[in-house]
Amino acid sequence: MCNIFNAIFIAPLVNALFFIYGIIPGHDFGVSIILFTLLIRFILWPLAGKQLHSQKKMQALQGDIAKIRAKTAGDKQKESAMLMELYKEKEVNPFSACLPTLLQFPVLIAMFVVFKKATGSIADINTILYEPVRNLAYIKQIIAGQVPFDTTLFGIVNMAKPSQVLAILAGVTQYIQVKMITPKKQKTDAKDPQAQMTSLMNYTFPALTVFIAWGLPAALPLYWITTNLVAIFQQWLIMRKEVEDMEEMDVVKVVRKGGSTSDTKKLPKPKVKTRIKKGGKK
Repeated sequence: MCNIFNAIFIAPLVNALFFIYGIIPGHDFGVSIILFTLLIRFILWPLAGKQLHSQKKMQALQGDIAKIRAKTAGDKQKESAMLMELYKEKEVNPFSACLPTLLQFPVLIAMFVVFKKATGSIADINTILYEPVRNLAYIKQIIAGQVPFDTTLFGIVNMAKPSQVLAILAGVTQYIQVKMITPKKQKTDAKDPQAQMTSLMNYTFPALTVFIAWGLPAALPLYWITTNLVAIFQQWLIMRKEVEDMEEMDVVKVVRKGGSTSDTKKLPKPKVKTRIKKGGKK
């Protein structure tokens, strides 16, 4: 099983990383990790987008779910039946948000192994490199000992050694990512037990990330930081599109009722945070 996992995940990922390392100008190992992470996130982009949409749908149903639980008063069988009816009516699969995470889980495990191997001895790395990667001019020079195997980012941060700064940044970016998809109701309703649990998890996961990354090679927190930044950008794109879709639907409704597009100015717009200066001007 271990050999199969290495053949399917570890070897291809290590070779992809060293292929990037061997061809980019300057041959900066830290930059190679960033580009390698961007490549992985681009491949997983559809899965991550599907997961985010599923999470948003489930969050939109939290009010209805709370009403059902209050109505059933602890009757689990009745509660399950009513929840399934709600999911069917709203065309929501409660497990659809979990599937992309499960599919990404082997990749996350592989990243730990990949960066552990990639920041190790070049002799050990050489045993799993494919022939085309091994024959890249710069990689050949490293293997032959003609140039040193430099594992730093911009010659400053050694990717093979722990970096507390990158560990903290990994936690901060994860906190921002989680905070972006937290429903506004859960952000403000301190009396709601579910809101309290969500708020607790918003801090627990970033803290756990810092704790794990604190003593690991800096390559891993750098991977997490890049992954989180891409996720933040993807979430921003999806949220912006949802606002635009809501505005477009408002226009269609007004036109169908015989109104003009100018009438849409009277419709309430989606709540967007804006800063109001003194005097009432934006």
